[in-house]
Amino acid sequence: MGNPAAPGKAATMRAQYGAWPYPHVPLLASLPSTHPFELHASWLWDRAGSGPAPTRPRIWIAGCGTFQPYAFAVANPQAEIVAGDLSEPSLAVARRRCAVHGVRNVAFAPLDLDDPSTWPDGQFDVVECYGVLMNCADPLATLRALRARLTARGVLRLMVYPHWSRQRVFQLQRVAKLLGFTAAERSHPARLRAFVKRLPAAHPLRHAFTTYADSRNDAGVVDAFLHGGDRGFTGWQVGALLADAGLQPAHWFHRPWAQPDAMAERLALTGRSQGEVLAYLDLWQELRGNFVVLARAADAPPRIVQATAAHPSFRGDAAGLRHRLRLLRLGLVGGTLPARTGDAPLRVRPADARALGAGRVPATLAHGPLALGGDHGSKLPAHADWPGEAAFLARAAALRLGRRAPNPLYAHLFAAWELAQRAPELQLPDLETQMGRWLPWADPLEGRPVRYGLTPYGTLLRFRQNVADHLAAPELPLAADYAAVRLRDDAATLQRVRALVAAGGEAPAVARHDAALRELAVLLLGHDALFLCLEPA
Repeated sequence: MGNPAAPGKAATMRAQYGAWPYPHVPLLASLPSTHPFELHASWLWDRAGSGPAPTRPRIWIAGCGTFQPYAFAVANPQAEIVAGDLSEPSLAVARRRCAVHGVRNVAFAPLDLDDPSTWPDGQFDVVECYGVLMNCADPLATLRALRARLTARGVLRLMVYPHWSRQRVFQLQRVAKLLGFTAAERSHPARLRAFVKRLPAAHPLRHAFTTYADSRNDAGVVDAFLHGGDRGFTGWQVGALLADAGLQPAHWFHRPWAQPDAMAERLALTGRSQGEVLAYLDLWQELRGNFVVLARAADAPPRIVQATAAHPSFRGDAAGLRHRLRLLRLGLVGGTLPARTGDAPLRVRPADARALGAGRVPATLAHGPLALGGDHGSKLPAHADWPGEAAFLARAAALRLGRRAPNPLYAHLFAAWELAQRAPELQLPDLETQMGRWLPWADPLEGRPVRYGLTPYGTLLRFRQNVADHLAAPELPLAADYAAVRLRDDAATLQRVRALVAAGGEAPAVARHDAALRELAVLLLGHDALFLCLEPA
């Protein structure tokens, strides 16, 4: 899982986030004190099965960016919080934000997760490592070291990107690289945005870019599409990463549909590991978010299931005048609280808010996020190895030759359709049976103007017979790269992509060899075909 051969990655990340502090949030933007309730240490410990959290927990935000220290301080006003980041400019913004909003319980320090000598001293009740681990040279070594900094019942909240659901972002990163856009040029994020918006409205890459929330600001474009060290993990890889680091998943920060137990029951995947179930969800583009997990040390004391109790942030004895006034308003008119799981916002009725304020949990909220207590862990095994995954991933990414070769733009969709056939050891049913199981639950993104190409389920509905014929056909030979293939009407196609690139004047004037132009042609011009003609050179 590690990548010891990437010693310069920290320097790349330091330069990127030094020039583009992230996330880009206005300094005066405030976070209502009731909103980050899922970041409260008591809530995190409860969901992880760690029992009652310390009254004054020690929290370490390992890779804090510009906003997380403020969010955690709002959620945990009594905590001792240590926040570190590789980017000094990001730290400066985070420090100013806390000062502007009167936050005084956060200590800031430069941090390089690849260099333990920069780490803060001691152990922590909560470690937050959100969207950072994939930037490390050796994720496994870093995660092992983070696990060693947990107290006996401490919890680590980890976010990493998913491999399959992030394929469109990776393809856009590839387009940007082939066009010559970089994070080093201040004008390039805006120019990339202008270029992508010239693509047809039905193009899945344009859809992925324009629906990505951070694409509206330049720092967000850099973080997503001009990133210097991005990578994703499959569900199996996340499971292996946690297990090899001496951690166990304790609770998943996913919308209810994306909880592994719920999905295993609905799709007849009982008996599988959490990693395998989430890998399947990711492959079928139904995760709709990143992998976010609360983990505990594998040798931590046994889980504790607490009795039902009101969330401490909503009790009448909560600290802070402004916060008490906010609770008073909830008790008078109710309100809406955002969820951090991709689920619908939570509507709190006035009567429910008053009950919480009095320390009672109304029946309507007894099993919801505003109550502590209950067992929130998965009943499925944490992890099971799949020795064939590396070969499957390599095959999915390979160029296939033939008159009806799978379009590389849709390679991740073909991977979902081909999984059962290519990995019989997983004992999945055939594709038609899988489609039947998905029928009540799949949530295709396809619609106007993108009619297909966003999800395996939605695309297969349109091309069912074509995909069936593909699965029944003999194996196609593979090509090493785009230098080893030719497209149909190769010369004319290369001229078309040259004209597309030059038309708007956004792309840098750099030399592009034919192999790069062929790859750009597939990514930019091939969206209206599920299959392409790829011939050997």
